[in-house]
Amino acid sequence: MIDTLGFFAILALYMARIYANQRKSSLALRQRKDFLLTQLKIAPDSLRASVVERFAPCGKAGCHCHQGGPKHGPYYFLTQCLAVGKINKFQLKTLAQQKAAKAGVNHYRQLLEQLEELSQINAELLRRGEALADE
Repeated sequence: MIDTLGFFAILALYMARIYANQRKSSLALRQRKDFLLTQLKIAPDSLRASVVERFAPCGKAGCHCHQGGPKHGPYYFLTQCLAVGKINKFQLKTLAQQKAAKAGVNHYRQLLEQLEELSQINAELLRRGEALADE
């Protein structure tokens, strides 16, 4: 993604997916829940972060990037929102760092998707007045 203004471009963005659980039987929901619980594994490289690509002007006044030409880059950063107004950001300087960061962000996103589906199944079971845990 080319960003000609030098602003940050977010490469990874998580949005919850809505699962069609209301049309499934309670037995099917419980079977899917059991399957999800067997699949839940936390990858050791999981990262709750975003990989950001940035193009920026340099510090040389006569450079083409200050004359309307293309900016320098891409530069890759790992960004994490820690709290309101607190962002941890650092540059991923090597290709190995970039690949590791993208993989870690991807593993975290996969875990969130599994947890989201599990949560929606549990909500539907509660809506139906059923117990969430086997007793």
